[in-house]
Amino acid sequence: MLMSIARGVAAGAAGVTALNAATYVDMAVRGRQASSTPEQSVEKLASTVGVRVPGTGATRQSRLSGLGALLGALTGTTVGAAYGVLRGLGWRPPVLVGALAPTGAAMVAAAGPMTVLGITDPRRWTADDWLSDVIPHVAYGVVTAATFHATE
Repeated sequence: MLMSIARGVAAGAAGVTALNAATYVDMAVRGRQASSTPEQSVEKLASTVGVRVPGTGATRQSRLSGLGALLGALTGTTVGAAYGVLRGLGWRPPVLVGALAPTGAAMVAAAGPMTVLGITDPRRWTADDWLSDVIPHVAYGVVTAATFHATE
């Protein structure tokens, strides 16, 4: 089981790279700005636990940005680990069907806490907002499942 979890973490990391690449391609093609929700999440989580991210101005903003990106990587590798657990327990769907699990789990793991914290509300997202979220997460899910499959 430990080997399946480790392979899941590695597959999740590959998925995070695919998600980031899909996001950056979308930003470059459509000229859209980066989302500020990761930074807002870090700020709200820190405030909730009584911690202040140090610094002022650009230094503090850079820390929030870096911590937001790390939070996303942690989410992706954790979902990958969970995928590894499922595989270790014998779940063996074809890659594209198997990609649905990490896609959905990553979307919920990312948007769920932000929704609970009041940072976003998916019920109010436009079709454009959904595409900006779904496409990178599909890239994540497919690459996570394909990478895990390739290591078997």
